Amino acid sequence: MDSSIPVGTKIYKVSELNFEIKSEIECAYSNIWIEGEITNFAYPNKKHMYFSLVDENSMIRVAMFENNCKNLIFNIENGLHVYINGYVSIYDKRSEYQIIAYNIIPVKKGSLLLAFEQLKEKLQCIGLFDENIKKPVPLLPSKIGVITSKGGAVIRDIIKILNKRYGNYHLILRNTPVQGSEASKEICKAIDELEEYKADVIIIARGGGSFEDLAPFNDEELAMRIFKCNVPVISGVGHQTDFTICDFVADKRAATPTHAAELAILNKKDETLKINKNSEKFLNLITQKLSSYKRELRSLKERKIFNRPETILNSLWQEYDDMNEDLKNKYKNLIKLNKSKFKITSAKASLINIKRRISSNRVNLNNTFVFLKNNCSFVFTFKKNNLKILLEKTSFYNPANILKRGFSIVKNKKTDKIVKSINDISIDELALILLKDGFIESKVMSKSPGSINER
Repeated sequence: MDSSIPVGTKIYKVSELNFEIKSEIECAYSNIWIEGEITNFAYPNKKHMYFSLVDENSMIRVAMFENNCKNLIFNIENGLHVYINGYVSIYDKRSEYQIIAYNIIPVKKGSLLLAFEQLKEKLQCIGLFDENIKKPVPLLPSKIGVITSKGGAVIRDIIKILNKRYGNYHLILRNTPVQGSEASKEICKAIDELEEYKADVIIIARGGGSFEDLAPFNDEELAMRIFKCNVPVISGVGHQTDFTICDFVADKRAATPTHAAELAILNKKDETLKINKNSEKFLNLITQKLSSYKRELRSLKERKIFNRPETILNSLWQEYDDMNEDLKNKYKNLIKLNKSKFKITSAKASLINIKRRISSNRVNLNNTFVFLKNNCSFVFTFKKNNLKILLEKTSFYNPANILKRGFSIVKNKKTDKIVKSINDISIDELALILLKDGFIESKVMSKSPGSINER
């Protein structure tokens, strides 16, 4: 075999051959699209991406450099089915051909939708959507901040609803673009300014639009700013069927901008009706209580003990006299019985036995006397305590004592009747106001219906 190299044959260095092949391939496949599934994904230092693209039979390496990576709006991950636009090149050091990617587009789902789903899952995992961290919206905010475009119909609709629900409010409009690449940053600045201005609630609003139009409200930086905001945020973006990241992270999600205005402040008419209804309810309860107390007081006043309190003492004295008389009779009967026994046994008993029996009977007699005395004292003390309790109740319900506690009684001087209603006395009539230490004569200048709670 001839081992010599023919004259004029070009001998390539490895690098020269790789360079020529690389130039040919890059020229032939300078702008292509390729479809496959991502595997072996690596993203070192968050600058350049390296991964493999595979189908059922083959695999090819792909590299995407920093200047193109930063244009992606969704995250690259293993298993993602994509279209890749780029050119074919050779990695000289390993003599491997690869795709240098310009752009990556998801198959089946659009880039915006995929980015939305990935961001939603990420923020949900770190707890930005949890209900237990949502801040409550005040019922009557002093300052309502609105972030929207001043030229759109949204701000006019919001003002219309606020005027209808509660006319006395302070609105701060922060004119902000709600569409375009810089909109999300401007909305973040608007939140900073309204928070610094000490707004009580912030409404972020825009009308309906396509998914692309609502892209600024699916921004991660905006989501984090809303989450960190110390002021409650209401999201009123798009129509009822539209959902954005802003809706999920906000403290309240409104179906429309007008609904956001309804959530920002209560309805004065509805609340007034509730207050009036509750006031009427409480007034009825108070009236019922007063009527019940009046009936109880009237019942106590009609009792005999309050008309003639000496009857209790008379009854106790009578009971004492009965017990005393009973005690005397018992003494007499006991002495009589002992005398009879003494007469029967005197002939048989010795002097010593007689003395012993007398001593024993004296002890029994003393014990009986002490028992009767203690029993009488207990009954008298019990009756005395009952009388004290009744007298205390009488003192509590005594009108004079009520006056001592700071209350007063108003009487119509003309009719000498107590004034219980504004209808019991007329304008220019004289009223007597009874106090604990006297009375005041007053002339009625005017009358106004209503309850104490309305003053």
